[in-house]
Amino acid sequence: MGDGCVLIVEADVLIRSPLAEYLRDCGYKVLEAGDGQEARQLLQEQAGAIDIVLANVNATREKGFELAVWIRNNYPAIEVLLAGTAMTAVEKASDICEEGPQPVPYDHRFILDRIRQLVAARQRAKKRD
Repeated sequence: MGDGCVLIVEADVLIRSPLAEYLRDCGYKVLEAGDGQEARQLLQEQAGAIDIVLANVNATREKGFELAVWIRNNYPAIEVLLAGTAMTAVEKASDICEEGPQPVPYDHRFILDRIRQLVAARQRAKKRD
């Protein structure tokens, strides 16, 4: 079962909700935001509780890249996992995230495995501090 909190930033509720439910069923606390503005507000309110932000690079109001850079600058301990489909997104995301963006629609099991890895790494780092 999961341990940690994931913030999903995805404008399309038909994509966001099933992934959020899947991760909740796996034991994660999941917060949802429809755009970067909502995500920033949640981060400001609950940054200490959030372990990972999963953001779509093709979000409508604010691109996931802009949000990812803002998170890196303001909350460097929070992991960022980007998702998207455009080739330029892949190139830009590789500068921000280790593995580049994950394809949309989401492969729920792949996302779960990646979140588990990131949460485990974050918990190991907390124990060292």
